[in-house]
Amino acid sequence: MANQNNAPIKERAPKKLLLAKLYTDAPVRTEPEEPQKILVAGLAEARPVKDYPDTFFGRAFKVFRGEFGLLLKSSLFFVLFTVPFILIFAWFAGYFEDLTLGGIYNFMGDIGIGFPGGGDSLAVSVSRLYWEVKEPVILMLGATLIIGSLGLAGNFYCAKRSYFQNYYSKFVKTYWMGFAKYWWKFLVTVTFMVVVGSAMATSIMYLLSQQALNAASAGAYCAVVFSWIFGAPLLLIPMVMLSLFCTYELTFWQTFKNAIVLIVNNPFTCIVLGAFAALPLILIGVAGTIFGSVIYGIMVLAGCNLYAQMFVAMANRGMTKCHNRKLEGDKQQLQLNRQKAKKSGGSEYVGAGGGSAQKKAKQQANVYQNPKKKKKK
Repeated sequence: MANQNNAPIKERAPKKLLLAKLYTDAPVRTEPEEPQKILVAGLAEARPVKDYPDTFFGRAFKVFRGEFGLLLKSSLFFVLFTVPFILIFAWFAGYFEDLTLGGIYNFMGDIGIGFPGGGDSLAVSVSRLYWEVKEPVILMLGATLIIGSLGLAGNFYCAKRSYFQNYYSKFVKTYWMGFAKYWWKFLVTVTFMVVVGSAMATSIMYLLSQQALNAASAGAYCAVVFSWIFGAPLLLIPMVMLSLFCTYELTFWQTFKNAIVLIVNNPFTCIVLGAFAALPLILIGVAGTIFGSVIYGIMVLAGCNLYAQMFVAMANRGMTKCHNRKLEGDKQQLQLNRQKAKKSGGSEYVGAGGGSAQKKAKQQANVYQNPKKKKKK
């Protein structure tokens, strides 16, 4: 007979909540209920609750499909805030290049066959294209993203209400309600993202301009390396903050700390979603005007709402995961404190925070004695 292995199976120890001191356990924001429309006397409008999956990102995709019409109408106002972006990308960038470089080059000078000299240098022209044209255009597009962040507040608010099935039908009122509540938070956060992202892009443009002249120094390479090593992780913090603003009952400072905790405890999810969110901007940056405009149209029609749902799902998943780890950690700490109190022979109950919850030690009563009364011998 085959030998049976009766060794006990070791259970996997629950993971601890990293940076638990920074974490604030908060509930999902409670939204004001939209007044029901009275159809006839005593009969109100029906509000069906749709059955969406309980999985985080699965629910996000299902809500995106099921609420697509409502989300699209809600995001039309957000499109208005992105008009400066498409104007600079589709028209002004080309105009600015012609204005700066002239658009006419002569690369045939001094070719050694009697052609008159004085031609343009290809290396200098490419270097100027990177540093004098593309770099200012990148900074202009970054400024338009700051403008777009104002409209993003209302878009995320509508996405959050659809995700958690907080019923709304008046999309105009709902969008501007979210705008009024969170515009300044999105403005501050996206401005920080644009500053960091612009520094990363500037380092690359400078390196490319120097490489075109064969004059790239070690400092140019170090600027790219260090700006991306420090910049990429920094961009994750405001990205996660955007997902938390409309979703959980947190102050701005608590949102900042919770964003760090969520990144540390959910690094894979945050990094993958961050790369996925940056993909459209990267494609627009490297693509031509026509292909970039197509990407912009896709993002306007569907992409922005899909990303908003995914960001809300990321916040919900991260906060749920950290909440469960915190409960497990508090439970283990409570058991550990009880064991310590029992071993020390103490008669007091020690709570999860390490403090005494209830003291049961008996103190000896002091008996009062009249000092005038003589003691009997």
